[in-house]
Amino acid sequence: MANYRYKAMTASGALIRGRIEAPSEAVVIRHLRSEGHYPISAQAGGGLDILHAAPWANSQSVSLRALATATRELSDLLLAGLELDRVLGVMVNLRGAESLRRAFATVRARVRDGTMLADALAEDPAIPKFYVSMVRAGEMGGVLAPTLKKLAEYLTRTQAIRDAVLSALVYPAILLVTAGLAVIFLLTFVLPSFEPLFASTGHALPLPTQIVMGISEVFRRFWWLGVLVVAGGVWWAQRRLQDPSRKRRWHALILRMPILGRLLTDIELERFKRILGTLVASGVPVPTALSLSQDVLWNSEIAAAIAVTAKSLREGDNLAHQLAQSRLFPPATLDLIAIGEETGRLDEMLLRQAGLDEQRIRHQVDRLIALLVPTLTILLGLIIAGLIAAMLTAILGVNELALQ
Repeated sequence: MANYRYKAMTASGALIRGRIEAPSEAVVIRHLRSEGHYPISAQAGGGLDILHAAPWANSQSVSLRALATATRELSDLLLAGLELDRVLGVMVNLRGAESLRRAFATVRARVRDGTMLADALAEDPAIPKFYVSMVRAGEMGGVLAPTLKKLAEYLTRTQAIRDAVLSALVYPAILLVTAGLAVIFLLTFVLPSFEPLFASTGHALPLPTQIVMGISEVFRRFWWLGVLVVAGGVWWAQRRLQDPSRKRRWHALILRMPILGRLLTDIELERFKRILGTLVASGVPVPTALSLSQDVLWNSEIAAAIAVTAKSLREGDNLAHQLAQSRLFPPATLDLIAIGEETGRLDEMLLRQAGLDEQRIRHQVDRLIALLVPTLTILLGLIIAGLIAAMLTAILGVNELALQ
Protein backbone atom coordinates (compact mmCIF):
# COMPACT_ATOMS: atom_id res chain seq x y z
CA MET A 1 0.00 0.00 0.00
CA ALA A 2 1.33 3.42 -0.99
CA ASN A 3 0.30 6.87 0.17
CA TYR A 4 -1.07 8.92 -2.75
CA ARG A 5 -1.71 12.66 -2.82
CA TYR A 6 -4.62 13.34 -5.16
CA LYS A 7 -6.32 16.33 -6.74
CA ALA A 8 -9.83 16.06 -8.16
CA MET A 9 -12.87 18.10 -9.10
CA THR A 10 -16.33 17.55 -7.71
CA ALA A 11 -19.47 17.43 -9.81
CA SER A 12 -20.22 21.03 -8.78
CA GLY A 13 -16.79 22.17 -10.01
CA ALA A 14 -15.03 22.53 -6.65
CA LEU A 15 -11.37 21.55 -6.46
CA ILE A 16 -10.47 19.07 -3.71
CA ARG A 17 -7.15 17.67 -2.52
CA GLY A 18 -6.32 14.89 -0.13
CA ARG A 19 -4.39 11.73 0.64
CA ILE A 20 -5.37 8.10 0.32
CA GLU A 21 -3.65 4.75 0.75
CA ALA A 22 -4.02 2.46 -2.24
CA PRO A 23 -2.07 -0.34 -3.92
CA SER A 24 -1.92 1.47 -7.27
CA GLU A 25 -2.86 4.63 -9.14
CA ALA A 26 -5.67 2.77 -10.92
CA VAL A 27 -7.33 2.08 -7.56
CA VAL A 28 -7.12 5.78 -6.68
CA ILE A 29 -8.74 6.68 -9.98
CA ARG A 30 -11.56 4.18 -9.48
CA HIS A 31 -12.12 5.38 -5.93
CA LEU A 32 -12.41 9.03 -6.95
CA ARG A 33 -14.68 8.25 -9.85
CA SER A 34 -16.92 6.08 -7.67
CA GLU A 35 -17.49 9.14 -5.48
CA GLY A 36 -18.50 11.18 -8.51
CA HIS A 37 -15.26 13.18 -8.78
CA TYR A 38 -13.10 13.97 -11.81
CA PRO A 39 -9.50 12.88 -11.10
CA ILE A 40 -6.87 15.47 -12.03
CA SER A 41 -3.65 14.10 -10.55
CA ALA A 42 -2.31 11.49 -8.17
CA GLN A 43 1.21 11.64 -6.78
CA ALA A 44 3.21 8.92 -5.12
CA GLY A 45 6.88 9.70 -4.84
CA GLY A 46 6.91 12.22 -7.68
CA GLY A 47 3.39 11.70 -8.91
CA LEU A 48 1.83 11.45 -12.29
CA ASP A 49 -0.92 13.40 -14.00
CA ILE A 50 -3.73 10.89 -14.23
CA LEU A 51 -5.30 12.67 -17.13
CA HIS A 52 -2.27 11.92 -19.26
CA ALA A 53 -3.30 8.30 -19.09
CA ALA A 54 -6.79 9.05 -20.32
CA PRO A 55 -7.59 7.94 -23.86
CA TRP A 56 -8.39 11.43 -25.11
CA ALA A 57 -5.03 12.76 -23.93
CA ASN A 58 -2.98 10.22 -25.84
CA SER A 59 -4.08 11.74 -29.11
CA GLN A 60 -2.63 15.06 -30.24
CA SER A 61 -5.96 16.05 -31.76
CA VAL A 62 -9.63 15.88 -30.95
CA SER A 63 -12.72 15.45 -33.08
CA LEU A 64 -13.16 18.53 -35.23
CA ARG A 65 -16.93 18.25 -34.96
CA ALA A 66 -16.80 18.07 -31.15
CA LEU A 67 -14.40 21.00 -30.97
CA ALA A 68 -16.64 23.08 -33.26
CA THR A 69 -19.70 22.25 -31.15
CA ALA A 70 -17.93 23.15 -27.92
CA THR A 71 -16.49 26.38 -29.33
CA ARG A 72 -19.87 27.52 -30.63
CA GLU A 73 -21.44 26.82 -27.25
CA LEU A 74 -18.65 28.69 -25.46
CA SER A 75 -19.15 31.70 -27.71
CA ASP A 76 -22.94 31.74 -27.33
CA LEU A 77 -22.80 31.49 -23.54
CA LEU A 78 -20.17 34.22 -23.23
CA LEU A 79 -22.13 36.49 -25.58
CA ALA A 80 -25.18 35.86 -23.39
CA GLY A 81 -23.31 37.44 -20.48
CA LEU A 82 -22.38 34.37 -18.42
CA GLU A 83 -19.13 34.33 -16.48
CA LEU A 84 -16.31 32.15 -17.78
CA ASP A 85 -16.32 29.86 -14.73
CA ARG A 86 -20.01 29.12 -15.11
CA VAL A 87 -19.64 28.64 -18.86
CA LEU A 88 -16.88 26.06 -18.36
CA GLY A 89 -19.10 24.29 -15.84
CA VAL A 90 -21.80 23.99 -18.48
CA MET A 91 -19.26 22.67 -21.00
CA VAL A 92 -18.44 19.71 -18.75
CA ASN A 93 -21.92 18.28 -19.43
CA LEU A 94 -22.29 19.50 -23.01
CA ARG A 95 -23.91 17.02 -25.39
CA GLY A 96 -22.17 16.50 -28.71
CA ALA A 97 -18.72 17.04 -27.21
CA GLU A 98 -18.43 14.18 -24.73
CA SER A 99 -14.80 13.56 -25.70
CA LEU A 100 -13.92 17.01 -24.32
CA ARG A 101 -15.65 16.70 -20.96
CA ARG A 102 -12.55 15.83 -18.99
CA ALA A 103 -10.57 18.46 -20.86
CA PHE A 104 -13.03 21.17 -19.88
CA ALA A 105 -13.15 19.91 -16.30
CA THR A 106 -9.39 20.26 -16.08
CA VAL A 107 -9.42 23.64 -17.81
CA ARG A 108 -12.05 24.90 -15.39
CA ALA A 109 -9.95 23.83 -12.42
CA ARG A 110 -6.91 25.65 -13.82
CA VAL A 111 -8.95 28.80 -14.53
CA ARG A 112 -10.27 28.75 -10.94
CA ASP A 113 -6.67 28.63 -9.76
CA GLY A 114 -6.04 31.91 -11.60
CA THR A 115 -4.76 30.63 -14.96
CA MET A 116 -5.76 32.38 -18.17
CA LEU A 117 -8.08 30.34 -20.39
CA ALA A 118 -5.53 30.16 -23.21
CA ASP A 119 -2.80 28.98 -20.83
CA ALA A 120 -5.13 26.37 -19.37
CA LEU A 121 -5.96 25.11 -22.86
CA ALA A 122 -2.27 25.11 -23.84
CA GLU A 123 -1.50 22.55 -21.12
CA ASP A 124 -3.79 20.06 -22.84
CA PRO A 125 -1.99 18.30 -25.74
CA ALA A 126 -5.33 17.50 -27.38
CA ILE A 127 -6.07 21.16 -28.14
CA PRO A 128 -4.49 22.45 -31.41
CA LYS A 129 -1.92 25.23 -31.14
CA PHE A 130 -3.75 27.58 -33.48
CA TYR A 131 -6.86 27.21 -31.30
CA VAL A 132 -4.92 28.26 -28.21
CA SER A 133 -3.37 31.22 -30.05
CA MET A 134 -6.74 32.52 -31.18
CA VAL A 135 -8.14 32.23 -27.66
CA ARG A 136 -5.11 34.07 -26.31
CA ALA A 137 -5.52 36.83 -28.89
CA GLY A 138 -9.19 37.16 -27.94
CA GLU A 139 -8.39 37.35 -24.23
CA MET A 140 -5.65 39.92 -24.69
CA GLY A 141 -7.88 42.06 -26.91
CA GLY A 142 -10.92 41.74 -24.64
CA VAL A 143 -12.94 40.15 -27.44
CA LEU A 144 -12.94 36.52 -26.37
CA ALA A 145 -16.57 35.79 -27.28
CA PRO A 146 -16.38 37.22 -30.86
CA THR A 147 -13.07 35.44 -31.39
CA LEU A 148 -14.58 32.14 -30.31
CA LYS A 149 -17.46 32.78 -32.70
CA LYS A 150 -15.03 33.22 -35.61
CA LEU A 151 -13.16 30.13 -34.49
CA ALA A 152 -16.39 28.10 -34.39
CA GLU A 153 -17.25 29.27 -37.90
CA TYR A 154 -13.83 28.20 -39.15
CA LEU A 155 -14.08 24.77 -37.56
CA THR A 156 -17.63 24.28 -38.86
CA ARG A 157 -16.72 25.19 -42.46
CA THR A 158 -13.63 22.99 -42.32
CA GLN A 159 -15.74 20.08 -41.10
CA ALA A 160 -18.29 20.78 -43.86
CA ILE A 161 -15.61 20.51 -46.56
CA ARG A 162 -14.27 17.31 -45.03
CA ASP A 163 -17.77 15.82 -44.86
CA ALA A 164 -18.46 16.78 -48.47
CA VAL A 165 -15.30 15.06 -49.70
CA LEU A 166 -15.94 11.93 -47.62
CA SER A 167 -19.57 11.75 -48.71
CA ALA A 168 -18.54 11.97 -52.34
CA LEU A 169 -16.14 9.06 -51.86
CA VAL A 170 -18.70 6.75 -50.23
CA TYR A 171 -20.18 5.37 -53.47
CA PRO A 172 -16.80 4.71 -55.19
CA ALA A 173 -15.61 2.99 -52.01
CA ILE A 174 -18.69 0.77 -51.89
CA LEU A 175 -18.25 -0.01 -55.58
CA LEU A 176 -14.61 -1.01 -55.08
CA VAL A 177 -15.35 -3.18 -52.05
CA THR A 178 -18.29 -4.93 -53.73
CA ALA A 179 -16.37 -5.63 -56.92
CA GLY A 180 -13.33 -6.76 -54.97
CA LEU A 181 -15.41 -9.22 -52.95
CA ALA A 182 -16.99 -10.52 -56.18
CA VAL A 183 -13.56 -11.16 -57.72
CA ILE A 184 -12.35 -12.88 -54.53
CA PHE A 185 -15.47 -15.07 -54.52
CA LEU A 186 -14.91 -16.08 -58.14
CA LEU A 187 -11.24 -16.88 -57.59
CA THR A 188 -11.78 -18.74 -54.31
CA PHE A 189 -15.00 -20.71 -54.78
CA VAL A 190 -16.31 -20.60 -58.34
CA LEU A 191 -13.26 -21.22 -60.53
CA PRO A 192 -11.82 -24.14 -58.48
CA SER A 193 -15.08 -26.06 -58.98
CA PHE A 194 -14.28 -26.34 -62.71
CA GLU A 195 -10.87 -27.96 -62.20
CA PRO A 196 -12.17 -31.59 -62.19
CA LEU A 197 -14.09 -30.92 -65.41
CA PHE A 198 -11.04 -29.51 -67.18
CA ALA A 199 -8.77 -32.26 -65.86
CA SER A 200 -11.06 -35.00 -67.20
CA THR A 201 -10.61 -33.81 -70.79
CA GLY A 202 -6.87 -34.54 -70.86
CA HIS A 203 -6.31 -31.60 -73.20
CA ALA A 204 -4.45 -28.38 -72.62
CA LEU A 205 -6.60 -25.45 -71.63
CA PRO A 206 -6.62 -22.19 -73.59
CA LEU A 207 -3.95 -19.74 -72.46
CA PRO A 208 -6.42 -17.22 -70.91
CA THR A 209 -8.00 -20.03 -68.91
CA GLN A 210 -4.58 -21.27 -67.74
CA ILE A 211 -3.68 -17.77 -66.56
CA VAL A 212 -6.98 -17.37 -64.68
CA MET A 213 -6.72 -20.80 -63.05
CA GLY A 214 -3.13 -20.08 -62.08
CA ILE A 215 -4.14 -16.81 -60.43
CA SER A 216 -6.92 -18.64 -58.60
CA GLU A 217 -4.53 -21.30 -57.28
CA VAL A 218 -1.93 -18.78 -56.18
CA PHE A 219 -4.60 -16.73 -54.43
CA ARG A 220 -6.02 -19.74 -52.60
CA ARG A 221 -2.65 -21.05 -51.47
CA PHE A 222 -0.74 -17.88 -50.74
CA TRP A 223 -3.38 -15.30 -49.76
CA TRP A 224 -1.75 -15.04 -46.34
CA LEU A 225 1.53 -14.08 -48.02
CA GLY A 226 -0.24 -11.24 -49.80
CA VAL A 227 -1.62 -10.03 -46.48
CA LEU A 228 1.87 -10.11 -44.96
CA VAL A 229 3.33 -8.25 -47.94
CA VAL A 230 0.68 -5.52 -47.71
CA ALA A 231 1.07 -5.20 -43.93
CA GLY A 232 4.86 -5.17 -44.26
CA GLY A 233 4.66 -2.56 -47.00
CA VAL A 234 2.46 -0.32 -44.86
CA TRP A 235 4.82 -0.71 -41.87
CA TRP A 236 7.88 -0.01 -44.04
CA ALA A 237 6.24 3.07 -45.58
CA GLN A 238 5.30 4.42 -42.17
CA ARG A 239 8.84 3.96 -40.92
CA ARG A 240 10.26 5.65 -44.01
CA LEU A 241 7.87 8.58 -43.72
CA GLN A 242 9.00 9.25 -40.15
CA ASP A 243 12.05 10.87 -41.74
CA PRO A 244 11.00 14.50 -42.44
CA SER A 245 13.04 14.73 -45.65
CA ARG A 246 11.52 11.54 -47.12
CA LYS A 247 8.06 12.61 -46.00
CA ARG A 248 8.48 15.97 -47.72
CA ARG A 249 9.64 14.35 -50.97
CA TRP A 250 6.66 12.01 -50.90
CA HIS A 251 4.25 14.87 -50.28
CA ALA A 252 5.84 16.88 -53.09
CA LEU A 253 5.31 13.89 -55.40
CA ILE A 254 1.64 13.71 -54.38
CA LEU A 255 1.16 17.36 -55.32
CA ARG A 256 2.53 16.66 -58.80
CA MET A 257 0.05 13.85 -59.47
CA PRO A 258 -2.43 14.60 -62.28
CA ILE A 259 -5.93 15.69 -61.19
CA LEU A 260 -5.65 14.41 -57.61
CA GLY A 261 -2.55 16.51 -56.90
CA ARG A 262 -4.30 19.70 -57.97
CA LEU A 263 -7.33 18.87 -55.84
CA LEU A 264 -5.23 18.15 -52.73
CA THR A 265 -3.28 21.37 -53.29
CA ASP A 266 -6.50 23.38 -53.49
CA ILE A 267 -7.83 21.77 -50.30
CA GLU A 268 -4.62 22.55 -48.41
CA LEU A 269 -4.47 26.14 -49.67
CA GLU A 270 -8.14 26.74 -48.81
CA ARG A 271 -7.47 25.52 -45.28
CA PHE A 272 -4.38 27.71 -45.05
CA LYS A 273 -6.17 30.85 -46.23
CA ARG A 274 -9.11 30.33 -43.91
CA ILE A 275 -7.06 29.74 -40.78
CA LEU A 276 -4.62 32.54 -41.62
CA GLY A 277 -7.48 34.96 -42.27
CA THR A 278 -9.21 33.90 -39.06
CA LEU A 279 -6.03 34.32 -37.00
CA VAL A 280 -5.25 37.73 -38.49
CA ALA A 281 -8.85 38.87 -37.93
CA SER A 282 -8.48 37.85 -34.28
CA GLY A 283 -5.43 40.07 -33.82
CA VAL A 284 -2.63 37.54 -34.21
CA PRO A 285 0.45 39.04 -35.98
CA VAL A 286 0.90 37.78 -39.53
CA PRO A 287 4.30 36.04 -38.98
CA THR A 288 2.92 34.27 -35.90
CA ALA A 289 -0.28 33.39 -37.74
CA LEU A 290 1.77 31.89 -40.57
CA SER A 291 3.73 29.74 -38.15
CA LEU A 292 0.54 28.53 -36.49
CA SER A 293 -1.05 27.78 -39.86
CA GLN A 294 1.56 25.09 -40.46
CA ASP A 295 0.01 22.97 -37.70
CA VAL A 296 -3.26 22.80 -39.65
CA LEU A 297 -1.70 21.66 -42.92
CA TRP A 298 -1.31 17.99 -43.76
CA ASN A 299 1.16 18.33 -46.63
CA SER A 300 4.70 18.94 -45.36
CA GLU A 301 5.82 20.44 -48.69
CA ILE A 302 3.27 23.26 -48.42
CA ALA A 303 3.98 23.62 -44.69
CA ALA A 304 7.69 24.06 -45.45
CA ALA A 305 6.88 26.79 -47.98
CA ILE A 306 4.76 28.57 -45.37
CA ALA A 307 7.60 28.30 -42.84
CA VAL A 308 9.98 30.00 -45.27
CA THR A 309 7.38 32.72 -45.82
CA ALA A 310 6.99 33.30 -42.07
CA LYS A 311 10.76 33.64 -41.66
CA SER A 312 11.00 36.11 -44.55
CA LEU A 313 8.18 38.23 -43.14
CA ARG A 314 10.05 38.58 -39.86
CA GLU A 315 12.92 39.95 -41.92
CA GLY A 316 10.63 42.56 -43.52
CA ASP A 317 9.62 40.90 -46.79
CA ASN A 318 6.23 41.17 -48.47
CA LEU A 319 3.66 38.37 -47.94
CA ALA A 320 2.35 38.20 -51.50
CA HIS A 321 5.86 38.36 -52.97
CA GLN A 322 7.13 35.59 -50.68
CA LEU A 323 4.11 33.35 -51.31
CA ALA A 324 4.75 33.71 -55.04
CA GLN A 325 8.17 32.10 -54.55
CA SER A 326 6.50 28.83 -53.55
CA ARG A 327 4.71 28.64 -56.93
CA LEU A 328 1.71 27.11 -55.18
CA PHE A 329 -0.66 30.06 -55.18
CA PRO A 330 -2.53 31.16 -58.33
CA PRO A 331 -1.67 34.67 -59.60
CA ALA A 332 -5.21 35.94 -58.92
CA THR A 333 -4.92 34.92 -55.27
CA LEU A 334 -1.54 36.60 -54.93
CA ASP A 335 -2.95 39.82 -56.40
CA LEU A 336 -5.80 39.87 -53.89
CA ILE A 337 -3.40 39.19 -51.01
CA ALA A 338 -1.20 42.06 -52.20
CA ILE A 339 -4.24 44.35 -52.30
CA GLY A 340 -5.21 43.17 -48.81
CA GLU A 341 -1.75 44.05 -47.50
CA GLU A 342 -1.84 47.49 -49.11
CA THR A 343 -5.31 48.32 -47.83
CA GLY A 344 -4.95 46.71 -44.39
CA ARG A 345 -7.76 44.24 -45.13
CA LEU A 346 -5.68 41.10 -45.47
CA ASP A 347 -8.01 39.03 -43.29
CA GLU A 348 -11.05 39.92 -45.43
CA MET A 349 -9.24 39.07 -48.65
CA LEU A 350 -8.01 35.74 -47.30
CA LEU A 351 -11.43 34.72 -45.99
CA ARG A 352 -13.09 35.80 -49.24
CA GLN A 353 -10.61 33.74 -51.23
CA ALA A 354 -11.17 30.78 -48.92
CA GLY A 355 -14.91 31.00 -49.58
CA LEU A 356 -14.35 31.01 -53.35
CA ASP A 357 -11.89 28.12 -53.01
CA GLU A 358 -14.46 26.14 -51.04
CA GLN A 359 -16.98 26.44 -53.87
CA ARG A 360 -14.35 25.49 -56.46
CA ILE A 361 -13.28 22.46 -54.42
CA ARG A 362 -16.87 21.24 -54.23
CA HIS A 363 -17.19 21.53 -58.01
CA GLN A 364 -13.86 19.76 -58.50
CA VAL A 365 -14.91 16.90 -56.23
CA ASP A 366 -18.25 16.58 -58.04
CA ARG A 367 -16.52 16.44 -61.44
CA LEU A 368 -13.93 13.98 -60.19
CA ILE A 369 -16.58 11.64 -58.80
CA ALA A 370 -18.61 12.00 -62.01
CA LEU A 371 -15.57 10.69 -63.91
CA LEU A 372 -14.41 8.20 -61.30
CA VAL A 373 -17.62 6.22 -60.86
CA PRO A 374 -18.14 5.22 -64.54
CA THR A 375 -14.41 4.63 -64.94
CA LEU A 376 -14.36 2.24 -62.00
CA THR A 377 -17.56 0.57 -63.17
CA ILE A 378 -16.14 -0.08 -66.63
CA LEU A 379 -12.74 -1.21 -65.34
CA LEU A 380 -14.12 -3.59 -62.74
CA GLY A 381 -16.71 -4.85 -65.19
CA LEU A 382 -13.95 -5.67 -67.67
CA ILE A 383 -12.02 -7.58 -65.00
CA ILE A 384 -15.02 -9.72 -64.04
CA ALA A 385 -16.02 -10.17 -67.70
CA GLY A 386 -12.46 -11.29 -68.50
CA LEU A 387 -12.60 -13.95 -65.79
CA ILE A 388 -15.96 -15.21 -67.02
CA ALA A 389 -14.86 -15.16 -70.67
CA ALA A 390 -11.73 -17.18 -69.87
CA MET A 391 -13.83 -19.85 -68.17
CA LEU A 392 -16.48 -19.90 -70.90
CA THR A 393 -13.77 -20.43 -73.53
CA ALA A 394 -12.57 -23.53 -71.73
CA ILE A 395 -16.12 -24.82 -71.11
CA LEU A 396 -17.04 -24.44 -74.78
CA GLY A 397 -13.85 -26.28 -75.70
CA VAL A 398 -14.87 -29.17 -73.42
CA ASN A 399 -18.33 -29.30 -75.03
CA GLU A 400 -16.79 -29.47 -78.49
CA LEU A 401 -14.62 -32.41 -77.43
CA ALA A 402 -17.67 -34.16 -76.04
CA LEU A 403 -19.51 -33.83 -79.35
CA GLN A 404 -16.67 -35.29 -81.39
